[in-house]
Amino acid sequence: MKDYLKVAVRMHSGKSVEFHAIQFGQANQYEENGVKLTVGDKLPFSICAQPLDSDRVRSIEFTFYTDIRNYHSVIVPDSGRWFFNSSRVVSFWRNFRELQTGVDDTKLSLLLFTGKDRYTALAVGVIGENYETAYKLIEPESNRALNVHTGYIVYQFKRGTDKYPIPDRISQQHDDGSITEYIYYRRMSTSESEKQPWMMTIREFTNFQRSLYSLQDPVVNESLHPIWCTWADWHSNDITSDVILDNVRAGVELGITNYIIDDGWFGPGLDNDYSVPLNIGDWEPDPDKIPDMVELVKSIKNYGAKPIIWCAPHAVAAAAECYPERKRLLIADESGNPILNPTQFYSLCFMNEEARNAMADICIKFIDKWDFDGAKYDLFNWVPNVPCCNPDHQHDVTTMLEGLEKTLALIEERTRERKPAYIVELKQNYGTPFFSRYGTMMRAGDGPFDPESNFLRTLFIQGYTPYALNDYQIITGSETPEDTAVAVIKMIAAGIPAYSVNFTKLSPNQLEVIRHLNRWYLERLNYFHNNRIPQDADANVITIAGDDVDIVFAVNSGGIIELKRDTLVLNGTYNEQITVRMAAAHSVSLHKKMTDCYGTVVEEESCQHAGEYITTSILPGGMLQIAVDQ
Repeated sequence: MKDYLKVAVRMHSGKSVEFHAIQFGQANQYEENGVKLTVGDKLPFSICAQPLDSDRVRSIEFTFYTDIRNYHSVIVPDSGRWFFNSSRVVSFWRNFRELQTGVDDTKLSLLLFTGKDRYTALAVGVIGENYETAYKLIEPESNRALNVHTGYIVYQFKRGTDKYPIPDRISQQHDDGSITEYIYYRRMSTSESEKQPWMMTIREFTNFQRSLYSLQDPVVNESLHPIWCTWADWHSNDITSDVILDNVRAGVELGITNYIIDDGWFGPGLDNDYSVPLNIGDWEPDPDKIPDMVELVKSIKNYGAKPIIWCAPHAVAAAAECYPERKRLLIADESGNPILNPTQFYSLCFMNEEARNAMADICIKFIDKWDFDGAKYDLFNWVPNVPCCNPDHQHDVTTMLEGLEKTLALIEERTRERKPAYIVELKQNYGTPFFSRYGTMMRAGDGPFDPESNFLRTLFIQGYTPYALNDYQIITGSETPEDTAVAVIKMIAAGIPAYSVNFTKLSPNQLEVIRHLNRWYLERLNYFHNNRIPQDADANVITIAGDDVDIVFAVNSGGIIELKRDTLVLNGTYNEQITVRMAAAHSVSLHKKMTDCYGTVVEEESCQHAGEYITTSILPGGMLQIAVDQ
């Protein structure tokens, strides 16, 4: 069966027009029942729907048809947080039949299957403006049994949902009422030149998105610096100025310069029992935890570090002093009753201009009142994904996701006016290139005591931005120095190193390993503005191109290292040998220098080598530098 597409255009009048059997790569034009559809022939394939009367487009459904094959894994439309839950194809058939991009989770509109070689085999997606989208697996059907006998996979991308039709800013953008979307479609061959790891497929997809919509991330060099956060190793009730400063003093010596004061600095944090009322929304320090925020910020800066504050600017709890004043601006039902989310706070409405300004004012307060150097914006993924019907305020946009984007754009604009180098951490639930332009790094939350999930989430974000933040590696006092080095190397392989750990409980040897690797990283910081490139299907070997040397990370099971020029290999595995494949099989002179997890040189030699492969020693958590003299 040849892959093809069906396009259904739903109108505000209730009229529905369907166009069948559209072939990829074939330019064509169709006209039916008052709607014209124009299809392009270059990747990504443009599809323009134009009403020929005064009607407006409410939604567009792109239904993709392909034959069922034996695939190794699947990546469903996702923000990068939960995609591995459905990676087994049988789980996808049964449990992930309907998904949605909304204000609480912004997904890449991409469906991807990997083949028996674990590289991308098939990928299809929709590239368009940032608004609510629904995804549905139609076949194979699963009712009393899984019905795979039809031989088809049928998957639907619905742009504009029942709750949120295509926003007015899109449907009324052009005088003729036309809407243009783009179809990304790749069926990979098995040739070596076309093999593509899944992360690189995400990068290709999002690079089209960036190019079509002129999306660019802000660059704040300090955002790449190692980070420490109060979140994972403490209950929020126990965070005090003393705890923070004790770890700042220790962390600065380890090469860590960014310090996040996380949830709970203002009162009860979200890690408290549900019986504890929250006061989130007032954004004033808890005097028992932080008696003098101005002095705390000054002290952090005096150590040469940058203080960053955690904030959920939309959140308002019933126990907050500001609640009576803010109530009319909250997301609410037709009676004006605010809608409580499961974490027991309410949300300011992103669709209201006054509420957006209130959220921006909160964020500016951290600069004007306390002189913070950055902010971590969190919990937008807990916004109720329902239309706001609050009768006490007006809306100037038509969808909640559009309102969130306007909120982040306003906060970004106003904070940059005060501090051009302000550090802004976002989370992948409100990720993708449309949102990463409003932050200086994107976090892969939350992965405590699960380094493999942390790695995969950070790797997904690396698909669209090199400013991917690991979710605060936890290191206990029980790991060996080699364990510690392997964990840190694996972090750096995928993103910005970040820690949530009480340094006082670590051994001197563990601290020395962290110090060595952080300093190594900082000395090469300019390299890490570049995208990581996986060298194999599962990203067991990852490369960053430096100015005059390739940096190669071996992680998980490792793999063969491609040696094209001088190369430095960091061993984030427990393998004690690596195999290097030479770019040229003729005789070359090699100089090898091996260091341990502390950075101490333990072996150095020069040798002649002839042939394509060489196997050589390397220490777990250590490095191997190979200089090539052709």
